[in-house]
Amino acid sequence: MNRVLPLLIWRYLRGTRDEQTISTMIKLSFVSMLLGSGALALVMAIMNGFEKVTHEKMQGIHAQIIMHIPEEPNTYETIRAQLSQSFPTVRAYAPQETRQVIINNPGKEEFETIALRAVDPINEAKTSVLESKIRSVVKDADTPSTPTLAYILTKNRILIGDKLAEQLELKLGDTVNLLFPGEGKIKSTTIHLHGSTAIVGGTFSTGIEEFDAGMVICSFSLLNELFPHAQPSKISLKLAPGADEQQTLDQLKEQFPECAVYSWKELYPALMAALILEKYAMFFILSLIMLVACMNIVSLLFMQITQKRADIAIMKAMGMADSDITTLFVWLGMSISLCATVLGLALASIASWFLEHYPFITLPDVYFVTHLPARMEWGLLAQVFVVIMLISFLATWFPAQKTRSINISDVLRFEA
Repeated sequence: MNRVLPLLIWRYLRGTRDEQTISTMIKLSFVSMLLGSGALALVMAIMNGFEKVTHEKMQGIHAQIIMHIPEEPNTYETIRAQLSQSFPTVRAYAPQETRQVIINNPGKEEFETIALRAVDPINEAKTSVLESKIRSVVKDADTPSTPTLAYILTKNRILIGDKLAEQLELKLGDTVNLLFPGEGKIKSTTIHLHGSTAIVGGTFSTGIEEFDAGMVICSFSLLNELFPHAQPSKISLKLAPGADEQQTLDQLKEQFPECAVYSWKELYPALMAALILEKYAMFFILSLIMLVACMNIVSLLFMQITQKRADIAIMKAMGMADSDITTLFVWLGMSISLCATVLGLALASIASWFLEHYPFITLPDVYFVTHLPARMEWGLLAQVFVVIMLISFLATWFPAQKTRSINISDVLRFEA
C-alpha cells in the first residue's frame, strides 16, 4: 500500500469542523455495524447453545452409537470380542436390555407402566453420562462421596427418574412392587402377572420428560430374577476422541449385517433437522440485516467521493494510480467495518459468557432447557467475522469504483 494512503484514510475519518454530516455518517455506520455484528454473533452463540445442550441432554440416556443385536445366548460376548479386535476407534461398550413392567408404591393405588432398563453399571458409566445425572442416593456408612451406578445398582436396588418418584410419592429407600408377565406364550385372553419387589436406591434427572417419568434403571442380576431368559439386546458404543463417527458406523454395518447399527441422532431426526435449520436460517436472516447495516457505509463512501472530487482529481494529476485511489476508499470503509466488527464480537462474547454462567433468562417447559443457553466458540467467531468482512468488502468496493470515472480536467477547471 502507498505510504500516503494510511495518512489520507486517517484524515478522511477524522474529518473537519465543516464536515459534520460526514462525521455523523461515520458514527452511524460504526454503531450500525457494531450492533449488527454483535447481534449476529450472539444469536449464533445462542443457537449453538441450544444445539449443544440438546445433544448433551439426549446423550444423558443414549450412547454415541447403538447396536441392536439378536437376543441369543453368548451373542453379546461374541460381538464384544470382535469389537475389541477389529475396532480400535471404539473406546467403550456396554450391554443393555429393556423390558416393560408395572411399578407400584405399596402404600398407594397408582400403577405406572415403565421401561425397566438393565445395564452393566461399570461399562455404562464409560459409554453415557447417565452417572452424572444421578441426583440423590440412599446413604449409609459405605456411601462414596461421588455416588456411582456400581454402588447404587447392587442387590435389588433400582435407580428411578425424579418425575416418576414424584408421581408415585416414593422416597429413597422405599420398597416398590414390580409386576410383569411371564416369559411363556400367552394362550388365553387373561394375562397372569408375576410380582417382585425392589428398593429405590437413587434418583436421576435427565431433563427429558419421557425418561424421567417412565424409566427405571436396574442391574442385569435383578432383571434375570424377573426374566430368567433375558439376554442383552442392545450394545451402547462410545468412540475415541477424534474418531470419524460415520466411517465407524459404515464399518460396523458391514461387519455385523445381522445387527441394526445407528447413531443416537437417528432416534430424533426431526429434532436434529430442526436445530440445524433454525441455526442456518437465523444466520441467513441476520446476515441480511448486516447487509442493510453496510448500506450506511455505501452511503458514506458515495458522500465522501462526491465531497472529495477535487482531492481525487488533484491526486490523479499528481500521478497517483486509480487503483491506489480505489484502495483508499475501500480501506476507508473497511476500517470502520473492522473496528466495529471486532468490538461487536467482543461484546457478544461477553454477553454469551454472562448467559452461560448466570442463566437469568428462563424458558417455558416446551424447551429441553430451563434457561437461555449460549455457547460461544472460536470457530463461530471466525465464521461471523469472515462473513461480515466479505459483505463489507463488497459494500465498499462498488462505490469505490466511482473514483475511476472522475474527469480530471473538468474537476480541476470547475471545482478545484
